[in-house]
Amino acid sequence: FQDHDAVGRIPCILPVHWEDNWPVFGIDGKVPHEWEVPFEESAHFDMVISDDFHHTENKLANNWQWNHNPLDDCWSLTERSGFLRLKTGRVVDNLFLAPNTLTQRMSAPKCSGTVAMDVSKMKDGDVAGFTAFNGLSGVLAVVKENGKKHLVMSVQSVSLSDKEKKVTDVKIEEKERITCKKDFVYLRIDGDFANKKDEATFYYSYDNEEWKQIGEPCKMVFDYTRFFMGSKFAIFNYATKSLGGYIDIDYFKYDK
Repeated sequence: FQDHDAVGRIPCILPVHWEDNWPVFGIDGKVPHEWEVPFEESAHFDMVISDDFHHTENKLANNWQWNHNPLDDCWSLTERSGFLRLKTGRVVDNLFLAPNTLTQRMSAPKCSGTVAMDVSKMKDGDVAGFTAFNGLSGVLAVVKENGKKHLVMSVQSVSLSDKEKKVTDVKIEEKERITCKKDFVYLRIDGDFANKKDEATFYYSYDNEEWKQIGEPCKMVFDYTRFFMGSKFAIFNYATKSLGGYIDIDYFKYDK
């Protein structure tokens, strides 16, 4: 593995040969930066994928990872055909305690993720959206308060206890808040890891054509004392007041 700052640890394939029953890495005492891997032709599988959620059974693609043990009665691919439904499962205070946060890894040098969301069935106090997720997260959320929805971009940093790794504090810096004008929104995060820039930039749209930046770029940080992973695209929906609300995800689009 190689450490690559905010994108996390990257697995690498290296040439190895055996001398006196010991594995020796590299060629002539050095590990080359580039070399031809003598693999036979085989099927190609992407680690990170787009998903339109048109599944005939209630089974997610293996490319997805839940950030917590999921509440399986609070998500569905079949209740609304062609959509991933995320229901609120617990009343919690913040994103870092939210169950059923669905993730895929971000990738270097640059990548972009877009989520198309129907937020018409959110309840008061619900928070749903898209984040560049880590111990320090840039978050673009639809927040419903007093019957009105807002688009809110924030930077959120979690503190954990040393031993149990319990959430002890979450610092939230709200960067921009605007009225959410429609019940169907598109949220986009562009990740730039080139030359250690490690920035996530946030955009929203109502038609998937005209995009507007919201908030400010978030500096992504890999801090193994908090989360032992690089930055991830993450879709979330949680309740801060009462249960019963849900969102429907039409698709997740991944570009690199």
